[in-house]
Amino acid sequence: MPSIPLTIYITPFAEKGVTEAAKWSCDSAKDALDVVNGIWAKANVAFVIKECIVDAPLDIAKDSRNDDKRLLGVLTYRHSEDQSIHIYLVNSIENLNAGGGSYQSSDPEAASFVQWYYNTAANGRAWAHELGHLMTLDHVKIDFTNERQAAALRSNLMVEGLSTGRDLSAKQIAQAKGSPLVKRFAG
Repeated sequence: MPSIPLTIYITPFAEKGVTEAAKWSCDSAKDALDVVNGIWAKANVAFVIKECIVDAPLDIAKDSRNDDKRLLGVLTYRHSEDQSIHIYLVNSIENLNAGGGSYQSSDPEAASFVQWYYNTAANGRAWAHELGHLMTLDHVKIDFTNERQAAALRSNLMVEGLSTGRDLSAKQIAQAKGSPLVKRFAG
């Protein structure tokens, strides 16, 4: 089973020099990663924390945090390549309608940020979803006017928006296992 190394950055926010208390800790990251690995075990993919760093606060206005591409760009710009996937764990973000953001071609490494949800299961599920994007999975869109389709898909991990799904289809598992990210670390 490939083990994909993660460098975790616990990144508190600040605004105009006033730092907010970080919600995440290295211990809560480990607990959430257990949820992540429970979900991705279906694909025989495991993630390991190479290093967990409590990062310097990111001074960014609250009304700028909900631009996920901009936020991830600023976060990734702060760190150099280190042969691992960079995961930024941040406090809850007002008006962000997703669990985080992920970009396979972030500079310098593939990277994700995950916002805090106040419980381990939700934190881990959001993180697993973002890692799914790094393994080339797209969002699953549900047509709620089609009850049969909605019932079949509503528990999928990759459902768009805020959800509680943890399931993966056989096609998603195959796609994730064949992704450049998994191939890079499969040895």
